[in-house]
Amino acid sequence: MDVLVTAPTNIAITKYWGKSDELNIHPMNSSISITLNQKQLLTTTRITTGPSLTRCSFILNGKPQNKLPGRMKDVIIAGTCLTSILQCFSRSAQLRARLLRPDPIHPYVCIESVNNFPTAAGLASSASGIAALAFGLAQLYGLSNDLPGLARRGSGSASRSLAGGFVHWCATGSNPLIQANSSVIELYPASYWPTLRVLVCVTNEGSKSLGSTRAMERTVSTSPLYQLGRVQSAHINEKRLLDALRKRDFPTFAEVAMRESDQLHAVCLDTWPPCLFLSAVSLAIMRWVHRLNQYCGRILVAYTYDAGPNAILLAEETDMPFILRLLVFCFGSTKSTTIKPDSSMLTSTELGQPLKELSFSGIQYDTFSQPIVAPLLDSLPRYEGGILQVISTQVGDGPQLIRCSSSLDQYNGLN
Repeated sequence: MDVLVTAPTNIAITKYWGKSDELNIHPMNSSISITLNQKQLLTTTRITTGPSLTRCSFILNGKPQNKLPGRMKDVIIAGTCLTSILQCFSRSAQLRARLLRPDPIHPYVCIESVNNFPTAAGLASSASGIAALAFGLAQLYGLSNDLPGLARRGSGSASRSLAGGFVHWCATGSNPLIQANSSVIELYPASYWPTLRVLVCVTNEGSKSLGSTRAMERTVSTSPLYQLGRVQSAHINEKRLLDALRKRDFPTFAEVAMRESDQLHAVCLDTWPPCLFLSAVSLAIMRWVHRLNQYCGRILVAYTYDAGPNAILLAEETDMPFILRLLVFCFGSTKSTTIKPDSSMLTSTELGQPLKELSFSGIQYDTFSQPIVAPLLDSLPRYEGGILQVISTQVGDGPQLIRCSSSLDQYNGLN
């Protein structure tokens, strides 16, 4: 048996940081995210199982891994062992489904997973990867109940990647209509805000030195700033964000996104020892956003960062050409850069400055051809070559089933 699926990454606007239940991964506070379009960013995962397999194996981006990550083991165990499944899902429904299925349940799986964006760099690759694993196991074994609960065992954020559009991961007691400890709800579909655009600004393609799981555990236990007000502040920002989404109010949406990002990294800095995820380029982009908004007299663009140095910029479609031109000027490189596969090169020459280039892929925009005044350019922070690549995307749908086969010999790899 084999299954091939894809899953999206997601970007939290109100941040999840800290667990009320470490075993089942229930959050201290609710979070709201946007699911990113899989035309630009996705994880593709193939899961195979059969009697010939004698152990579980994991291949990530073409490289065999020596051992399975602990959280991934939890997902596999929950998805393949009847006892664990009956603990996580409705006992009678799942048992009945198992008894009716003619296919035998094999205890070992081979997982081949490919991310088309940097892995373990603060771009929620674990969310898309675990969501793909949970979704694939559900297709492979005929599971249907509480799929987010299965995904949570690998990554809390992964539960949000199982839905498309604008997603609400509700913490314990935050939704009186739902009895579960936490739940995932699609607030609005991907088509709800068609003009909202996202720029993924890759400033560092390397892996983080500290994982999110360990970092948030340390924050919860050592940060007075977190303990005294983070959850309460998240509740306030959540209400503001829900209202902004209902009205499609970009300025409020943008302000909440930036305040939540700032608070996340403030409590990380208040952690002991501090958890440092932002780089000098990250801080320069933050200053750049505020200077640009101040000069324009309105919130034109917003930033948000997860636990990593790579910036996510949010803006309306009509402002994208202007924003991109300024990004190239301020963060592009004067050195010749290699064009990545499926990418093009944005260029900028302003005020007689040398030609600057920036690798770009995804949704294309017309070139902003109007002159940009010198006072604006002089006021903006610059960091030569600070951004390595920009991926342009928008809100997208949840996981997709590509194929499900009962023959292991029919396909080779992810092709």
